[in-house]
Amino acid sequence: MNKLSVVSAVAMVALCTQAPAQRNRRGGGEPPAELKHGTYTAAEFASEAMGRKIPYGVYLPKDYAAEANKDVRYPLVVWLHGMWEDQMRFHDRGGSQALDTLIGKGDVPPLILVCPSPGRSSFYINGKTSGRCEDMIVKDLLAHVDATYRVETERSKRALMGVSMGGMGALKIALKHPALFGTVATHSAAVFPPDLDSLPERFKNAMKSQWLAPVLEETFGDPIDAELWKANNPMALVAALKKDELQDLQIYFDAGTKDRYGFHATNELLHAAMEKAELAHTWRKIEGGGHSWGEGLATSSLPDSLRFVAQQFAKAQGQSALRGLLDGSSGGEGKAKAPPAKSGG
Repeated sequence: MNKLSVVSAVAMVALCTQAPAQRNRRGGGEPPAELKHGTYTAAEFASEAMGRKIPYGVYLPKDYAAEANKDVRYPLVVWLHGMWEDQMRFHDRGGSQALDTLIGKGDVPPLILVCPSPGRSSFYINGKTSGRCEDMIVKDLLAHVDATYRVETERSKRALMGVSMGGMGALKIALKHPALFGTVATHSAAVFPPDLDSLPERFKNAMKSQWLAPVLEETFGDPIDAELWKANNPMALVAALKKDELQDLQIYFDAGTKDRYGFHATNELLHAAMEKAELAHTWRKIEGGGHSWGEGLATSSLPDSLRFVAQQFAKAQGQSALRGLLDGSSGGEGKAKAPPAKSGG
């Protein structure tokens, strides 16, 4: 049994032994802190891919509607939530407050963030019967956001972020659609082995649990479609990619060494796979860090990933300014600050 199979089996067993009610925790009973530099509200849009309306949360800059800003366009962040979560999780657990604080400090530029919720256990793929969630994001959501809000449409000013299941979804979608997003940043991403045949029996039994079996069936089929699983697996995608196919996609991902699902181990293997494939990326193994919101994500590593995203937006803004000067026109200047990017643990 190889290392990937062992750590992934532990992760899946842990995931399956918690009921949805136990995992669907919100903000500890206290309302989120008031935002000073923006607003977070709930909305919905019609998705052709899903055949229904999709709820989403949206963070807008405080003065978005001001007459003075009527021609201002903002960078876009799409946030994918974790399993058993919804469009309000980013706000309820302190995400929008963390973003708001960083904007106030000037570490992150004013931006628009949207968090779609196609389902609490969608895996963000075009599933067997669960709906075309990936198409919903890359086609319907982007089209709706572009038509509804004043967002930048260049890939260099679009970022895809996510946590846990959403982290897996963000990595997968960014790797499959590098022309749409210039940056991807994830936390505690649910990374699993790409080869179903090599999974240990303990893993296979866990996948038959009363909580996960229905989810996997509607998403990947029963029995699981091995090709569909592999086609939506970040590990498999990395192994098949060539550097030039990613169009200089900027990649950040982290995981804590006390992740209760063991995803720090599989994320570290993803890091090794990216190094082998010579894909530039930033990997952070956070000593003592746990899994997702319940372990203080909003105040621990989320600011780091947001600064990383802001750094990429600033680079894009600087490049736009340079193009403007070469064209004889004026350009802007990025204000985002971020720690130097690094590869390694």
